Amino acid sequence: MDISRRKHRRSSRAHGGRRHRRAAAVPLLPRRPRQLRRSPAAPHTHPRRLPNPSTPAPRLLIVLISPTSLALLAHLPTPPPLHALLLLPELSLKSHEPIRVYLHPSGALLAAVHSAVPAHRARAAAKALVSKLKPEEVLVLDAVRSDAYRGSLAADEPVEGKLETRAARRQGGVGAARGVAALAPPGSVVDGLGAAVLAECEIRGKAASMVVTWPVAARPAEFGVMRRVAAELGVDPAKVAARVSGRPELDSLYT
Repeated sequence: MDISRRKHRRSSRAHGGRRHRRAAAVPLLPRRPRQLRRSPAAPHTHPRRLPNPSTPAPRLLIVLISPTSLALLAHLPTPPPLHALLLLPELSLKSHEPIRVYLHPSGALLAAVHSAVPAHRARAAAKALVSKLKPEEVLVLDAVRSDAYRGSLAADEPVEGKLETRAARRQGGVGAARGVAALAPPGSVVDGLGAAVLAECEIRGKAASMVVTWPVAARPAEFGVMRRVAAELGVDPAKVAARVSGRPELDSLYT
């Protein structure tokens, strides 16, 4: 055999063996578990509102907080349509009903607060009501707590007084609150959602009046502000004189 052929065979075998040689196995290292970074949670979520965008901004928003003012809703000539819902996501719906906002035929919005809003969420709820609904004027109807009143409160003696923003004071009050005297004696404390709404309106330069009444569950006819609001909403005067009912704890006050 030719020497050149032998060299060619040796070289081809060498290359062929190198070509078919199996690559050495590389050990697989375990992968490190991927760490998930948790974004810092916000202390409170924003209230959710379900609006009806087809309605223009209202002139007047009436916030009904006291049982006496809420009793007016049951005596409206026709049930007003629901305009918006205000939900506080971190609060259970079983113990805290959403704030329901109704559109009255007169164009006024009626915000019904059937459940007490916790103190730490009052400002957020007030801000959502004022900033999202964009009313020109606000009237808040709340009740006086006996432990926050600087004076003697008789169980059967009706008391009403108002607090106002500077814008409302310049024009003499808002709507039905114009004929109500200032809350006396000085130093009486008003807190909760009503006070938060009043503070939010003061910040935004809106005219807002807050009228508080005592006793908590008195008949609407016992207060001038309730009679005027009822007349504006078209409530029958005979029904305004009816007792506040629908809750056992309120019915017991009129036995």
